[in-house]
Amino acid sequence: MNIPGTPDLPDPADDDATHDAAAMLDLVRSQQDRVTRQLAAEVPLILLAWGIAWFVGFGLLWLIDGAKPAASVPLPLAVTVFIVLMAGALVATAILGIRSGRGIRASAGAAFTGAVYGWSWTIAFIAMFVFGTALVRNGMPPEVANIYYPTASTLLVGLLYFVGGGIWHAKPLLWLGGWIMVVALVAPFFGYPTHYLVFSIAGGGVFLVGALVAWLWIRR
Repeated sequence: MNIPGTPDLPDPADDDATHDAAAMLDLVRSQQDRVTRQLAAEVPLILLAWGIAWFVGFGLLWLIDGAKPAASVPLPLAVTVFIVLMAGALVATAILGIRSGRGIRASAGAAFTGAVYGWSWTIAFIAMFVFGTALVRNGMPPEVANIYYPTASTLLVGLLYFVGGGIWHAKPLLWLGGWIMVVALVAPFFGYPTHYLVFSIAGGGVFLVGALVAWLWIRR
């Protein structure tokens, strides 16, 4: 309490309140950073898995005919390894994604959004393959099918990453999705089998670079 006629003195209670508010804000920011880093802890491994799958998988598809007569990979071997790598990356993504979210309780709205987004990948790829099968049955030649399937799947991947970036306000996903869509639209102009090489280097390469960037960010 101030005595009339004397200068106003700072109230210690105000200083305590300001200090408490600042401490609470620091605590909230610390918790948010902890959750963000926990969710992102597995991102480098996920991106690495997809980078290897794309770089090696599409590279082997290119080697079926792309390096003849110097070298050639048998078609059954290249396709089998490609499928195994893609399936392995998908399984790794599911396992690492579940592990990163362990112990974090999401709201009902966030859980619904995540579930719908997750199922959209499966539904979109099933639709793409069904549409491709219909095109083949209506006369699409194998040469065009070799362009359609990798291009359509890559375009879907880029689009879904881009949408995910918009949902969660994640600019890195927007950049990654946008780049993959550009790769999907440019690669077909190189024709078979060079388009596989474009997917391998430009697509797989961006995943590998993204894995390195994410790893460096987490280690800050």
